Amino acid sequence: MRLCVTGLGLVTSLGAGVEATWTRLVRGDRAIEPIALFDASGQRASLVGQVRGSALPGKPTDLGAWSRTSAMAVVAAGEALRNAAVDPRQASVGLVVGGTTGGMFETEELLASFHANPDLRESPLSMLPHPLTSVGDCLHARLGPFSRVRTLSSACSSGANAVVVGASWLLAGDVDVVLAGGSDGIARLTLTGFNALAAIDKEPCRPFDGRRRGTNLGEGAAFLVLERSERARARGAKPVADLVGWALGAEAHHITNPAPDGVLVASLVQRALEGASLGPSDIDYVHAHGTGTPLNDAMEAVALASAFGAERKRIPISSSKGQIGHTLGAAGAIGAAIAALVVQRRTLVPTVGLEQPDAAFVLVHVPRIGRRVERVRAALSNAFGFGGMDTVLVFAEAGVGDSLSPRAQAVVITGAAVLGPCGLVGVRDCATLPEKRFDPTAPVDPDDHLDEGRARRLDRASRLGTIAVQAALADAGGSTRRTGVILGSAYGNIDGCAAFLHRAFEKGARAASPAEFPNLVPSSAAGHVSIYLGLRGPVLATADLAASGESAFVQSVQLVAVGQASQIVAGASEERSDIVDRVLCGLFAHTSSQRNASRCDLAAALVVESESDAKERGARVVARVGQMIEWRDDADGALASLRAPLAYPAEVVLARVEDDADILLGRTPWMRCSRSACAPALGESDGLGAVAIAVAAGRIATGRVREALVLGLAKGRGFAIVLAAP
Repeated sequence: MRLCVTGLGLVTSLGAGVEATWTRLVRGDRAIEPIALFDASGQRASLVGQVRGSALPGKPTDLGAWSRTSAMAVVAAGEALRNAAVDPRQASVGLVVGGTTGGMFETEELLASFHANPDLRESPLSMLPHPLTSVGDCLHARLGPFSRVRTLSSACSSGANAVVVGASWLLAGDVDVVLAGGSDGIARLTLTGFNALAAIDKEPCRPFDGRRRGTNLGEGAAFLVLERSERARARGAKPVADLVGWALGAEAHHITNPAPDGVLVASLVQRALEGASLGPSDIDYVHAHGTGTPLNDAMEAVALASAFGAERKRIPISSSKGQIGHTLGAAGAIGAAIAALVVQRRTLVPTVGLEQPDAAFVLVHVPRIGRRVERVRAALSNAFGFGGMDTVLVFAEAGVGDSLSPRAQAVVITGAAVLGPCGLVGVRDCATLPEKRFDPTAPVDPDDHLDEGRARRLDRASRLGTIAVQAALADAGGSTRRTGVILGSAYGNIDGCAAFLHRAFEKGARAASPAEFPNLVPSSAAGHVSIYLGLRGPVLATADLAASGESAFVQSVQLVAVGQASQIVAGASEERSDIVDRVLCGLFAHTSSQRNASRCDLAAALVVESESDAKERGARVVARVGQMIEWRDDADGALASLRAPLAYPAEVVLARVEDDADILLGRTPWMRCSRSACAPALGESDGLGAVAIAVAAGRIATGRVREALVLGLAKGRGFAIVLAAP
C-alpha cells in the first residue's frame, strides 16, 4: 500500500493559499513584524509572523465557536479539499486536527476575569471558542460532515502527529480519505510565556546562524489530504507527493529543553527511513524544525549528522521560521506541506536570516533565496515539541521507496489504575468501584507517591497522571523499550492559564513565571509523565470534551494496532477546576448531572499493547479490545454497526447515568444487558470515561462478566468500546 498527498492548503503570514505562500517562500520574503493584535508594550520581544487582512474570513453567522485559529483552519482545510477534489459528503473522510491554542486569544480577558472574581458564575457564549476541540468542531460544521474527528496536541509537533494519526487510519482501512493538519493563532499567553523563557529574539530570527538568539512566534494553518494511491489513481487525482515513512517518539529529557545529544531524533530519522525502505543516500532535502534557538538548532544539527553520516555534506536543509515565525501547533503541518511541495516542484526553499552559519554544524544550507534543482527524490520534515515530543515525516516522488505493509494486530489490556476519591486502585479493584460511594471532595494527595525532587516541575494534573500511569504499568508488569503515553483532557490546565493571564494583565508581561508557562500547554501532563517515568514511545494528548479519556484510549489502540507502538498507556488526568465548575459546565455539559454533581480530582490509566508483544514478555492479559465505534452527531447511524455480545454475562459500563444512553442502547443488541455507572460512586469529572474503561476491564479480569460495552458520551460526540475476556 502507498499513501499519497492529493491536496494541500496553507495560511501563513506570507499569505493565504499555497501559491501565495510558496511564491514568497522561494523568493525569500519575510513576514516578521511588530505584533498588531494586541498591546505588547510590556513584552521583552514582540516581533511575530501575523496573518493579515483578507487572509482570514469574517465570523460566519451560523457558528458561535469562531476564533482566529478556527478561521485559519477553515481556509487551509477548505483549500486542501478543493485541490484534492474531495467532498466529505460523498466519501468516508476522517479529520485530524493538531494544535495548542484553540480560541485562547479570544477568551484571555475572560479567563483573567474568572480568576480575579471567584463569584463570577456566568456562562458567556463568548467562551464557546475556547476548548481545543472547537477547531475540529468548526471544521466539521463548516466543511464536513467527517466520518470521525480527532483533536490532538503534542506541542509544536501537533500538526505532524496529526498526519501520522491520519496515515494510521488509512493503513487500518478505517476511512477512505484523511484531512490532517494543524492550526494555531497567536495569543498573549504564548507570546508572554515564550518571552518568560527568554526564547524570543528581539530581531527577526536566524535559524542555524552562529549569532542566533531565539525564535519569533508566528501563526498559521496547514492541512494535507491523504489517501491510498490506488484510490487516487482510480479517481484520476494527481498526487503532490507520496507519504512513505514516519516515526514519532519522546526524549523523556526536559519539558522545554531538547536532549543535547540528539539521540532520539537521530533514531527517529533512521526509523522513518527504514519504514520507507530508504537510506540517507536517497534523501535530497530536509525541512528542519530550525527554531533559531541556541539549544534546538544545535541538537537538530547533531541529530542529522548522526543519522546521515557523510551524506550530511550533500543534503540541503532549510527552515522557514525566519520567514513566517514559529507557528507552534501548526508548524509540523506547515513543514510537511513545504516538504511535499519541494518534492513536487523540485525547488528548495531557503533559510532566511541565515548569514553566518554556525561553524560547529557541518550542514548544507540554502541561504537567502530558494533554488531550482534537477530532482528531489525524497524529503524529510522534522517537528519537535515541548516535552521532547518529536516527529519525522518522509515524502517522496511516486515510486521512490517501497510500499507500506499494513499490520492488523490484535490489541489487549494488560493493566489499569485509577487515582481519585477511591484512593489508588489497580485493575481488579476497579471492578467494584460502581457499587461503592466516595466523597468527591476528599483530598487526593499525590505527593505520597512521587519523588519530590524529580516531581518539582509537575503541576497537579501531571502529578495525578504520573501516579496513575506508574501504577498501571506496575499492574501490567512493567514498560517496554518504546512505551508511549496518550492522556485525554477536556480543557487542559485552564485554571493555571487564567492565573497566568491575570498576573500578566495586572503586573505586566515581565511578571510571568517561566516555570509555570510550560504547564499551560495542553500536552504538558503527557510530557511530564513521559519524562518522570522515562517513556520514549508516542506521547501526546487528546481533547474531546467529556469523552477525552475515551478518545485517548481509542487513539492508543489504533496506533498499537497498526504497529506504531508496542505499548501505550492511555487515559485521562483531570484536576478539580473552579472555572470548569462555574463556567464551562454550563456550556459543554452533556447532561444535567454533569452540571450539578460535585467534581473531583481524577486520573485513570490503561496499558494497551499488541497481543503478540504481551505474549512475548509473558504479560497477563486482562481483556481483549474488540469493536470500537466513534461518531459526531449521528449516533444512531454509527451504532447501527454495533455487534451483539458474543459471550455472556455481558454488561454496559457508563461514565455517568444519562438519558441519552437509554435511548441509544434501546436501538442496539445490548439493550437488555445490565448497566453500571461510575459517577455516582466517584463524583463528576471529565476523566470518567477512562475510569469506565478501567471498570469494564476490571469486571472482565475478575470474571464478573465475559464481555463489556463502554458507552462514552459528550456533547455532539461519543464512543462505543467493546472489551472481551481473553
